[in-house]
Amino acid sequence: MEITKKNFSEQLENITKNLKRSCFVGFDAEFTAILSGDCFKYRLFDTNKERYDLIKDEVSKMIMTQVGLTMFQYDRDHDSYIAVGYTFHLCPQVVADIDQMFIFQASTLKFLCRYNFNFNKFIYDGLPYLSKVEEAHIRQQLKDKTLVGSLIHALTMEDERKLQKYCSEVSKWLTGKDEETMYLDIECPIMRYIVHNEIRQRFTDVLTTDSLGNSNKVLIYRDKYVEGANSAPMAILEDNLMSCLLGFSQIIDLLATHQKPIIGHNNFLDLVLLHNQFIGPLPKKYCTFKKNINSLFPIIFDTKYISHEMRKRLTFDEVWKSNALQDLYEFFSEGKCKKLESGVNFIKLSTPFNVKQSYHEAGWDSYCSGYCFIRMSHWAACDNSGKYRPVGPSEKLAALAPYCNKVNVIRGAIPFMNLVDVDPPRHRPELLHIKSMKERIINVGKITSVLAGLGSIDVKPYGKKTALIAASTQYTADKILNQFQNDREYRISPFNVIKHTPAGRMAIWGSALLTGSLLLFLLHRRVTK
Repeated sequence: MEITKKNFSEQLENITKNLKRSCFVGFDAEFTAILSGDCFKYRLFDTNKERYDLIKDEVSKMIMTQVGLTMFQYDRDHDSYIAVGYTFHLCPQVVADIDQMFIFQASTLKFLCRYNFNFNKFIYDGLPYLSKVEEAHIRQQLKDKTLVGSLIHALTMEDERKLQKYCSEVSKWLTGKDEETMYLDIECPIMRYIVHNEIRQRFTDVLTTDSLGNSNKVLIYRDKYVEGANSAPMAILEDNLMSCLLGFSQIIDLLATHQKPIIGHNNFLDLVLLHNQFIGPLPKKYCTFKKNINSLFPIIFDTKYISHEMRKRLTFDEVWKSNALQDLYEFFSEGKCKKLESGVNFIKLSTPFNVKQSYHEAGWDSYCSGYCFIRMSHWAACDNSGKYRPVGPSEKLAALAPYCNKVNVIRGAIPFMNLVDVDPPRHRPELLHIKSMKERIINVGKITSVLAGLGSIDVKPYGKKTALIAASTQYTADKILNQFQNDREYRISPFNVIKHTPAGRMAIWGSALLTGSLLLFLLHRRVTK
């Protein structure tokens, strides 16, 4: 189901109920930009901290335009799952002195157009949101009684004219008509809040309240002491305003409150964006970022990382085509996994998607992530017990517990980000050191081209005539060393800190000088005796 600001309020209760009933939640997001260019190229040299430092400033300019959530509910009687999928359309907002900004890359626009992204829903119907930092700022202004002034100050000339028009209508009604009540139909929640405050200030004898039957209507009573009327304290109006401003952030709060396991696919970048958009500006320290995410969502599974680990249990002929979400989903949904021929849970979408047009649509991808999680966790649980049989959600989660809070890192020196502990040590082969024997300045592009046929590698300069090589596997590293063992143009050897760093060489020379000086001193003493 698609959720926009048109149906969010009426669906919020159902969304909450479905979330409470779920045993885990599939998650996916679509962005306004894709990190591209040489400066954002993922390299085998990168540690997770370096990767985070590389992208955090650029990611702060990006936003999620869609968030997909699929809530998987277990039916114990039929040993099956009902999947309730939602696609939330989001759009930044302007409120008081907060003016949310983002970039939209042309390449991303082209990509989204290819997958039929609806830009009208994004712009006209997208849900607002506030980060925790922005929410705290607005609430402080409410407490200080300065928010109304900030909101009025930020009004456009057109909105100022609308405000004056509403006040004029109230004035005419008070002086020329006998009706005890009147309505003002105001769609914008910010304008609605301003009108409440302005009318109460200008016309001290009236009572204003939000109409219970229509959230867009401001109900005005001629007599503020009228019997049976809701007193509409300002606190209620402020709560109504905050609910409207928070929008999708209320869903993030629900996820955090109920702490359902979150299932994503390759969600390193999703989590970085999620922090920036819903928690606050990305912290300088990578460890602080991890701590903040884990505090919000303490149970996260990444099906990309799990699939990398699980494929090690299969032979070459049995394994899926690639670890891309679409290939992984089709492998399991088409029954190609020989490990899952019996005892598999039936999974049904409560509202079917159009598969041919739905990939890279956040709701569908969130369903695919959860689907793959159910299949891999079933396989893992049966492997652990030694037989293939029905497996419930608790046992599924327990079977994949070793992969919990471990998020895949694309083409880096470290295989995953550990959200609850120190990241694992480097898993790539030791770096190689290359020295040009003929060139005055080493040509990194030429080296990359020469080595490309030997396997996946990255090369970076390390001085005028030297560079470092990172290989994806030990097989590739050994192949490079063997190939260039007697090469006259390049000398390649395993990188040695003492031998190949200036500090190491200085230490060697310093040690040699010290040893030589000591020997000369001892020799001199012996001669002079």
